[in-house]
Amino acid sequence: MKARQSHWSRLSERGSLLGLRIVCFCFRLFGYHLAHALLVPVTLYFFVTGRAARSASQDYLRRLSPHLPEPLRASVQGGRASFRHMMMFSMFALDRLSAWTGRLPRPVDFPDLALLEKQLDSGRGAVLISAHLGNLDMTRALANLRGFRGVNAVVFTEHAQRYAAVMAAANPDFRLNLVAVSSMGADTAVLLKERVEQGELVVIVADRTPPAQNGRVVTAPFLGALAEFPMGPFVLASLMECPVFLFFCLREQARYRIYLEPFAEQIVLKRSQRQQQLEQCAARYAQRLEYYCCKAPLQWFNFFDFWQQTGKTL
Repeated sequence: MKARQSHWSRLSERGSLLGLRIVCFCFRLFGYHLAHALLVPVTLYFFVTGRAARSASQDYLRRLSPHLPEPLRASVQGGRASFRHMMMFSMFALDRLSAWTGRLPRPVDFPDLALLEKQLDSGRGAVLISAHLGNLDMTRALANLRGFRGVNAVVFTEHAQRYAAVMAAANPDFRLNLVAVSSMGADTAVLLKERVEQGELVVIVADRTPPAQNGRVVTAPFLGALAEFPMGPFVLASLMECPVFLFFCLREQARYRIYLEPFAEQIVLKRSQRQQQLEQCAARYAQRLEYYCCKAPLQWFNFFDFWQQTGKTL
């Protein structure tokens, strides 16, 4: 029987945080193009020494493979695919740094931008539910450059705050409100609801369970097995009493493309059906996350055993 790993929030961020600092140093010293050339040895080091992350990458790609069209399955098999998975993470980190300095490294297509602008023009904000898929920081940078009134990112660990500190070193003037919470309490909900009512956006990822021991989770099918998803993002969205969208930014060829799709005009949780409705929300989210993972197989970045809590194959 496989030993259960620590919760993701207690795992060392050695690879991602140290790697980001190295990439940031190279970027500031040498510029984008030379820093890009240095990504291979940096990533290779963490690939060789990061056994847990390497194993998690290979497990994810193995689970993803049956859901891909036959011609694509070979591209996610073997150690090379896992290395390319980590290389994609490194390349995205470099693109984030460039974006945070105000220089988008690649064109960004946002075909549904008008949908989001229409919502903001109404004077009321929205909740954007995303994932550790693609390059979410590119969308935050784009929002800043386009002058959106406010983007509030809800984060659950000190790791995210340290990450933001590294990114802010690239551009101290970059505006991003980080709302750091250990659990989703009433104070946090009131603060975020005020910001939504002022026409701001609240961004929260829903593919990692809460760090609190009593964190509430629901299970949903994802890539052929049951996995745990947090209740918090959906409960939060219901408290905001505003439209909810799914929001992802994927790299496609030499460009980024932002995907925005309505999730609910408003999430309403009835007391008598609360658990069932939360399960339905998580299942819908997991289904769409699976769809986008299949569109961009190497762009989902959860380098830990995502299915360890259940391990129940469907």
